[in-house]
Amino acid sequence: MSALVAVALTARGPAVEQSAVQKPGYRLRTVWFRGLGAVAIVAFVLSLPAFPYRHRSQAAEAQHHPVTALQFAFVMPPVLPFDTPIVLDVTATDVNHGIGIYDPDGRIIAQVQAMPGYTNPLPVVFKKPGQYVVLCMEYCGIAHHIMRGSFEVR
Repeated sequence: MSALVAVALTARGPAVEQSAVQKPGYRLRTVWFRGLGAVAIVAFVLSLPAFPYRHRSQAAEAQHHPVTALQFAFVMPPVLPFDTPIVLDVTATDVNHGIGIYDPDGRIIAQVQAMPGYTNPLPVVFKKPGQYVVLCMEYCGIAHHIMRGSFEVR
């Protein structure tokens, strides 16, 4: 309400010539545009070291383990190595599935799409030993809500 009153009071004055406000307005717009561009570039450069994807060379040297999703289960190794770079080669036999891996504390640590006829590599290093849970993250049919798997990291 106070904003409306403020606008009403300032609008009561004499009309201002368009050219009197146009030049300062464009100058302000240019300063804002350049400033925001500089902030975006700096933020991008500073975030590069934290980029979440591993280098391909690390994935090539890692152990590979197959994971297959099917309605309504996961076929995967029962035990995976602790603190070792591995690649889960994820595929599906029937429909698309989303595979989400949750650590023993219930936090999601990795996810990937499982698609029929295609293998998606999922590089991961398990930093905590214990029981990990795998849940389907894409609706895949009537029993989607019970689709889960697990494996142990040791």
